[in-house]
Parts: sequence; structure tokens; C-alpha cells
Amino acid sequence: MNKPFRIALINHHDQGWVAGTEYIKNIILGLSTLSKDNRNNIEVNLITSKSIDNSILNLVEPCLKKIFFTEDILGAQTLLKNTKQKMASIFLKRPYYSYENFLRKASFDFVYPYFSSCNDEVSDKSAAWIFDFQHKYLAKYFSKKEIIIRNRHFGNIAKYASTIILSSKCTQRDFHEFFPHAASKSRVLPFRSVPSPEWFKGNPKDVQNKYSLPDKFFIVCNQFWQHKNHLAILEAMNLLKKKGVRPIVVCTGHRQDYRRLNYFDDLLKTVREYDLEEQVLIVGLVPKIDQIQLLRRSIAVIQPSLFEGWSTVVEESRCFGKHIIISDIPVHFEQNPPNSQYFDRNSPNSLAGVMENWWKNLLPGPDLNQEVIAIKDNKKKVQLFARKFLEISRKNH
Repeated sequence: MNKPFRIALINHHDQGWVAGTEYIKNIILGLSTLSKDNRNNIEVNLITSKSIDNSILNLVEPCLKKIFFTEDILGAQTLLKNTKQKMASIFLKRPYYSYENFLRKASFDFVYPYFSSCNDEVSDKSAAWIFDFQHKYLAKYFSKKEIIIRNRHFGNIAKYASTIILSSKCTQRDFHEFFPHAASKSRVLPFRSVPSPEWFKGNPKDVQNKYSLPDKFFIVCNQFWQHKNHLAILEAMNLLKKKGVRPIVVCTGHRQDYRRLNYFDDLLKTVREYDLEEQVLIVGLVPKIDQIQLLRRSIAVIQPSLFEGWSTVVEESRCFGKHIIISDIPVHFEQNPPNSQYFDRNSPNSLAGVMENWWKNLLPGPDLNQEVIAIKDNKKKVQLFARKFLEISRKNH
């Protein structure tokens, strides 16, 4: 009997960047949708921190052979380990992870996302992931130190990684421009959101009442980071208020931008300045199932972002056939969600026009007919995503 193809997925868990964990979750769930013959030939393992959300862990655990916790692999921090970390940072220009030894001993056939400047057997059986090159286009949102760190890290990936996965053709074009010598290493793998059955069983009206929200609202499901462009929505709402049009916008997401710690407070000041307190309803970071039910209940999603590698909220909205008011960045055109209307990301007037029209003409969700269509379409996209991931992983073996 042939041994199964052993895959290790590494979740570099960061509570400030929920999309990173969602990305790994979607790969695991996507692989679970493959045919029985394909599933029997692979073994999926997860390496993650114990701080991972239990709801995600419970969702993916049935799809996994084993879960390895980084705290168990790394063990207690010691003076020797701290010294090695500093030495690696200074002389090797890379972080020191003692679980590299664990990966070698575990003899996985493919490790992702993983990168090391050591040319060893793990590096040859792995792929790195570059999410986007936002710092090249929106440098004003980054410190000089972080730009240097990102440039160095991505440069090392281009130099040492055997395969580099990018989530969009847009990001691949950027990669080819910045690292032409490594162009042949790049692979495009647009991720898809894999909805759990519970997403469709929940009652959106109950969740709306749980957060004391009105029946009719737009929703924005983004962290409060500068490039997510919440300010454009406030500017558009201020324009509409002067016309007597008062749409409601509900915002979910992490409230802190590590690059500008007072950004959320500045947004609140703008809300007060424009007298929008009764129209901008911020619920913050909520359980995933609640966020999804609010998304279903909304009349439409607004995705005003100035930059994305591949938008998670667009993919989640696609799962339900939701209407989306979406910014005109190239990657959004590449994602091409149905029932969408693009607006000029630098023009509050452009956004206000779409918001006014849809506020007057759309009804609260869920739209069950659209969801049936979306479920069928999404299944095809998810399986294509999973097959392509498997194809990339096997070529590295």
C-alpha cells in the first residue's frame, strides 16, 4: 500500500490579522472537499499556536491527521534559544525557528507556507507565500523600518524559496517586476472561502437583534487599518446626509492598526464631526458565525479597500451571492464577484452615488435564491482551488 502524501500547513497565528488564519483554514477545508480517492492519498497536518480560536480549531480538526502546537515544539524559551534567535537575525538575516529540526524529523512531503535560507530537504519540499506588495504602493502607511524588513524578507524568499505562491495575477506581476530573476518560481493560487454548513443554518435576524441593530444596513467587514479606507465611507455618508439620505453602516473587525495606533480614534472623531453617530454602528471583532450572519442580513457589503492581495471579504460575500460595493483596485476586477458595483476608490462622490441607489432599492437579506446559486458556483471554485494546491504541492515533492 502506498504511503499517503503528508502535508504540513503552518498557521503563523496573529490576532491582529485574522485573514492569515482564515487563509490556512480555507486550504484545509478546501482539501476536504476533494474526491474520496484524492483524500485517501493525502494526510493533512496543522502546525499552529494554542492561541488559535477554538471555533476554528473545532472546525478543521476532523479534516486533519494531527495538530502540532508550536508551544510544544519550541518548548520553554531559554537563554540559549534567545541567543540563537539574535545570532540568526544578525548573521543569517532570518529568524531562528527551532521547529526547523522538528520539520526535518517529521519528514513531511510538503510544508506550507514555509521559507528558510538554508538549502535543505525541508526547503526543497516547501513553498513560501507572499500575500501582497502593499508597502511598495502605499509606503506612507509603513514605517521605514517595516519597509526595510519587508523588502529584506521578500528578497530572501525570492532568492532561497524553491516555490513562491501568490494569491493573484496582480501580485504575480508585481513579483516579476520586483524580482525578475525569480519569476520562474512563482505560482498563482487564488484562495476561496469554504463556508461551513452552520453559516447557512443560522438566523441572521437573531444576530441582528443580539447586537441591537436596525433591520436595514450596509456592512463593512475589515480591520480598522488605514488602507481599508473606512474614511471614504464616512466622506460619502457626509455627502448623502446633506441630501437628506441617511444610510446605516455596520462595521466589524479588529480596531487597532499597529502602524498607526490612534487611527481608530481619529475615525471616531470624524464620525462625531459629521454627526454620523446614529448611522455608523461599530460592533468590532465578533465571533465568525455572528459576522457571517450580519453579512447575510445586510442589504449589501461595502469593500472600499485601497489595496489587497486577494480579498477575503469578497470571497465570503461570493458564498452568499451578496451585492458588493467594491473599490476599483486591479485585484478586485480580477476577483470579479457577481452582483457588484465598482466605484472610484479616491472619490467619495462615486461611492455616495452607489450607496444612495442601493439604499433606496435593496432589501435586507438573506436572499435565499441567490444563496442557492452561490453555493453551487462556490463548490466548483473551491474544488479547483484545492486541486491546484495539491498540484503545486506534489510538484515540489
